[in-house]
Amino acid sequence: MKTYRHSKASLFLMEIMLNILFFSILVTICLQLFIKAHSISDSTTILHRAVSTCTSIAEIYQSGDDGKESILHIYPDATVQGDSIVIYFDEKFVSCTKEESSYHAFITIDSDDLHTAKIIFSEPDSSEEIYSLSVSGYQPQTLSSYIGGDTHE
Repeated sequence: MKTYRHSKASLFLMEIMLNILFFSILVTICLQLFIKAHSISDSTTILHRAVSTCTSIAEIYQSGDDGKESILHIYPDATVQGDSIVIYFDEKFVSCTKEESSYHAFITIDSDDLHTAKIIFSEPDSSEEIYSLSVSGYQPQTLSSYIGGDTHE
């Protein structure tokens, strides 16, 4: 009498199919995590560069007696719009013309206090700001400011 033995190949094939299924599920989950981590890293890099750029603009604004003129001297491609200045930056955060820009810094100078300004860094196509910074320039007191500019005779 012949006994018929089942081949273990079908069991092995089923085990391989289950392993492939679990592996593909894990690869899908891990791939989504890596993509999310990459996008968070990119947005963090952009935020860091925006903070550095706004800080540099604020230091330039505070460095001279006339912050507006100081900014226009350092950034010759900047445009003036009333009491505001717009500085354009490319994707590497280098100052550029409006046509080449990927980002812009919008500097609004307070008309009541010319030593106070607000810097808003954003993408030109988006109304959402990446970073904003308020800056106040320090003006030292002079003798003429106490006297009112008058000379005593």
